[in-house]
Amino acid sequence: MENHSIWELSAKQDKITEKKLEKTTEVLIIGGGITGMTTAYFLMNSKKPITVIDKSRIGMGVTVKTTAKLNYLQGDIYQKLEKNFDKKTSKLYFDSQVEAIDLVNKIVAKEKIDCDLEKCDSFIFTKEKKGISKIDKEKEILEGWDMKVGTVENLPIHFPIEYGIVTKDTYTFHPLKYINGLKKVLEKKIDIFENVMALEIIPKNDYFSVKTNRGIIDAKYVVVACHYPFFIIPGWIPIKTYIKREYVNASQYNHEGKNFTAISIDSTLHSIRFYKDYIIYGSNQHRLTNKIEYQDNYQQSQSDFKRLFSKEPEYTWMNQDIMSNDDLPLIGMIDKKHPNLLVATAFNAWGMTNGTIAGKVLSDMILEKENRYLKLFNPMRMNKTNIVNSLIGAMHYSKVYFQTTVKKNPVFYNDHVYIIKINGKYYGVYYDYYGKKHIVDHKCPHMKCNLVFNDEEKTWDCPCHGSRFDIDGNVIEGPANYSIHVTFEEN
Repeated sequence: MENHSIWELSAKQDKITEKKLEKTTEVLIIGGGITGMTTAYFLMNSKKPITVIDKSRIGMGVTVKTTAKLNYLQGDIYQKLEKNFDKKTSKLYFDSQVEAIDLVNKIVAKEKIDCDLEKCDSFIFTKEKKGISKIDKEKEILEGWDMKVGTVENLPIHFPIEYGIVTKDTYTFHPLKYINGLKKVLEKKIDIFENVMALEIIPKNDYFSVKTNRGIIDAKYVVVACHYPFFIIPGWIPIKTYIKREYVNASQYNHEGKNFTAISIDSTLHSIRFYKDYIIYGSNQHRLTNKIEYQDNYQQSQSDFKRLFSKEPEYTWMNQDIMSNDDLPLIGMIDKKHPNLLVATAFNAWGMTNGTIAGKVLSDMILEKENRYLKLFNPMRMNKTNIVNSLIGAMHYSKVYFQTTVKKNPVFYNDHVYIIKINGKYYGVYYDYYGKKHIVDHKCPHMKCNLVFNDEEKTWDCPCHGSRFDIDGNVIEGPANYSIHVTFEEN
């Protein structure tokens, strides 16, 4: 079994020359995933100097872990938005998702990108009788927008459900092939640098000075498109969001060519899509602060996969989604004092459509064009739902901080992992297969939460905001942008 996503085998491993980087550009895009590359695409013919940097390789962050659905049928999102806002807001969000799907189709056609883009039907369903009314409500809303919606009591494969609906004109694709296709188009016109970690954004008079691990980049506009912004102020993103973790498994599966996507609206996630002769199944989703027994979560997802599909997973991986407190993404200006600092985050598990529309919104802002979604996605918005859920989030963070402070060595740790105290400070220790000791700082540099060891992927994970580090303390996923590696003579 491979402990990585099914898409990673397609990663192009060109050699990267890591030379010192000191430059000035008009637009600096931090993050080379779906959002960053789409933003760059819509700016590339503007005659503005554009630079994209990524902390690793283009597309190899969160984008490569997605299940890659281009879908406007997103659980019971439209009734949630009607409740949190109003019918107009719900419809505008729907329009943004349809437009994002159209944009991807147009880009693929124009640039001739081979990314296995395939049209398919999509289902939302419930496995519980109490979920039927929610499904019917979503159907009613969609039909009010002249969408053709069918009802079903079964999916096209053997997978028991209580009730569901189906729509057309949705798509699946290979996310890394798509990103690499964009990269080939973009690198002829803009500068793209990999293995460049942004560390700090320093506002100057009329520009920003961005400190990276390879030098200083000065830019008039800075677009933070790195999944989770690495700073706290401005924006206060940790207060406006929380993180959900999902476990994904994939294996070859005979589905008789019936490509479709399906997702449950129940508290227990079931997410299905196909790629060629593989089934990709997401499950066991939970708020990051709620379950820190990571190995148990992986094993449960793998057991569920085997039970449901009579197959051992060939690929297994984990994905983390930034969720906003009011169910709308945060895209645009985050601080009136710095109007040229733009952000895109909290895509609520629908990164392919929201990342695409974010690229269009952000590029329009830079080009000073009108965009109908500016107010919809405004990161500075405030409402009752946001405030209430921010307070709930604070309680979750307090709970997990207490858990990881009181129980330094939880019962689910194996005997090769433990926490030690040296000179009044705590460190995490991991002994690898060969008995070599790896020691790291036990606190996440982002907001000082205590870390938890993930024995399945051999990483130190932050249960508060999702930062992840390898056994030697190197950052592999933000928002943290500094390593936690330490060196002792005894190590």
